[in-house]
Amino acid sequence: MSRTINFAVKKSDLLPALKQLKKVEKSAKKKASTLEVTIVDDFLQLTIPGIQLNVKAVTNGSAKFTIQLWYFADVVNAETDKELSFTLFENQLKLRGFTFAVQTTFFETDSILRSINLPVNYTQYDLAKLYFSGRYTQEEIIFNNMDKLVPNALDTLEKDINKIALLMKQFGFTKEEVKELLMERFKDGSN
Repeated sequence: MSRTINFAVKKSDLLPALKQLKKVEKSAKKKASTLEVTIVDDFLQLTIPGIQLNVKAVTNGSAKFTIQLWYFADVVNAETDKELSFTLFENQLKLRGFTFAVQTTFFETDSILRSINLPVNYTQYDLAKLYFSGRYTQEEIIFNNMDKLVPNALDTLEKDINKIALLMKQFGFTKEEVKELLMERFKDGSN
């Protein structure tokens, strides 16, 4: 069954929020941020790593989609209407007669509508902590395009555990003991 969600937002409300997100992205080491747009009752939640903004909107349901920040900002900026009426389809977003692809969409339930909270310049440590915290489901990690970043961080962690275990072997530490110490730190969320 194909689902659609309609939402309308004033360009004068959306454009300043997108400009602010682009400023944050520009200050970050990582560029080309994926913008996560969550549609909920009466507002849009716009999220990139390090910042989350809410913009008033008229909505007819809940959904989420992701798109490249710069692309979405360019589409909105090029629009001449003061009131922007969007329709979200599976993997597509329509604005007036123009339909463009979005990276991911989610309609079924709002269980995946939580945004992943990461700092602007997140590190391998932040990604591993995100995974081991248990706060996010695999579906949320995939939806937020972290499904390649998290495994890379975990691979790096495993390699580093092996290096530390090798160095600490002379002091009687085993790989399991090193791993246990690190896992305690990840689970309690300390830095």
